[in-house]
Amino acid sequence: MLDKLLSESIYNAVFGIVSEEQVSELRLRVGKPVSYACMGRYNVIEGCIVTADDIERAIGMATGHSVYAANDSIARGYLVCGRGYRLGICGEGVMKNGSLFTLKNVTSLCIRLPHEVKGCCDKLGEVLKNTDNTLIISPPGLGKTTMLRECARLLSQDKNVLVLDERGELIPVDEGKIAVETGNMCDVACNIPKITAYETLVRTMRPDVIVTDEVFGEREVRAICDISRCGVVVFASLHAGGINEVYASETYRPLLQVMRYFVVLEDVGKVGAVYDRGRKNA
Repeated sequence: MLDKLLSESIYNAVFGIVSEEQVSELRLRVGKPVSYACMGRYNVIEGCIVTADDIERAIGMATGHSVYAANDSIARGYLVCGRGYRLGICGEGVMKNGSLFTLKNVTSLCIRLPHEVKGCCDKLGEVLKNTDNTLIISPPGLGKTTMLRECARLLSQDKNVLVLDERGELIPVDEGKIAVETGNMCDVACNIPKITAYETLVRTMRPDVIVTDEVFGEREVRAICDISRCGVVVFASLHAGGINEVYASETYRPLLQVMRYFVVLEDVGKVGAVYDRGRKNA
């Protein structure tokens, strides 16, 4: 898919240096050199300058050349295509009736590449064995989504796991087929607003475990607390620098009361600590 999203010159410039498996993110900015993230660190390819045509090509391929049909997603600032490639979009906003209607004159793309990393949950043996509410915490770019993806695969070997994937990048679905490996007992709700999914699918799909990425806002925190009280286990992730930041946040502090385990990443894919109800275990 990447060879279709990217022009030949950009694709060859990046992947003549590193493999797709090593790259987690690509940055395209009109008039600037291409940059890519490898193991959480950015590298700039001087001389490989992004053009407006490069941006237009990527958006065209990501939308199947039907930009209008994808306008709702564009207005939310991203597109998802293929095996869970997510294109963050930055440009000029167009307002309609006081709300953001779409983006035009796109000048930047942030393309995130999903990866499966078996073994990245090796330090979570007790967490997975006990299967209790778990929150994975780190700043952006350290591998929370990758770790959750592996948790979903392992848990769904013998438990009904429902993945709530609002942005289509946690467990990618490509033309009706799950594009990554899961267990035999995994259900994926893709591109459905999480609040809607919480309110409906918990009843209709009867999951043992819900796996979801990037908890955001008071409504979602309340939904997770309600689901936990119903006896459904939740594995989720949160952008934060550590457990103290969760405690300091009025919005996210209630999670400390319902989550048993808190997994803090200190570097790309590296577990720094596992807390059980606020007490450091490992």
